[in-house]
Amino acid sequence: MPVAQRTSRPGRGRAGSVNDREFELLDRIEENHWWFVGKRKILNALLARDPGEGVLLDLGCGTGGVLRNWMSRRPCVGTDRSELALQICKKRGFETLVRSDLNQLPFPKGSFDTVLLLDVIEHLDDDIAFLENVADLVAPGGRIVVAVPAFQFLWSKHDETFEHRRRYSAGQLEAVIRAAGLTPERRTYTNALLFPLAALWRILSYRLGLGRFAPETDFWAVPAWLNGLLTRLYDLEAWLLLRFDLPVGVSLVCIARRDGPN
Repeated sequence: MPVAQRTSRPGRGRAGSVNDREFELLDRIEENHWWFVGKRKILNALLARDPGEGVLLDLGCGTGGVLRNWMSRRPCVGTDRSELALQICKKRGFETLVRSDLNQLPFPKGSFDTVLLLDVIEHLDDDIAFLENVADLVAPGGRIVVAVPAFQFLWSKHDETFEHRRRYSAGQLEAVIRAAGLTPERRTYTNALLFPLAALWRILSYRLGLGRFAPETDFWAVPAWLNGLLTRLYDLEAWLLLRFDLPVGVSLVCIARRDGPN
């Protein structure tokens, strides 16, 4: 099946390229920062109808913000190539952790009911080949949850700091998932309520030549009152996602099913 043309940006294009400085930042902020709280609320909403019961694998688990959300509900495994990230996970009480490059995953075929790929494949040169390999790890009928940054026109210094290769449209992500032999079940944009402001900020700060004045990442601190307000917006978005797919957003999520025998 032909795959939609995808624009890539220069970068090393290797899995797990976030450096220790970013992991140290995540360790400090992701428990309460509105963006990460919202990310967990969105994932809860998307999996609410069918949360699954088997083993969940978080590939590229980072410092464990999402694992923390699921470890009390079902068996979980986290993997990352960063020793520092896994040390932070252990400090937070996670036990089933594997240090591994995403291109050499040390798991038997069909080991997992659900695999999370949250902000992973945009770092890779060959996202289709990687998804094909990940599909082998999922038991028949199991799912892969893929989250990526949306819309190439939103490209910013944040993408460069985290060594993204591309951002995706809904059609492009679905084409990649189908090319990997997976069946998309749900596709929706997320981080939608902030999309107008985010788009305006990205255009002004980067597209109009002001990118050199923009912060390196979007994870800058905000006052407590604003952090609380933004977090409440995600309560509304989670409520919407329980009922609808959203037509635009800063991010994009696709839940795909693995069919057929091992």
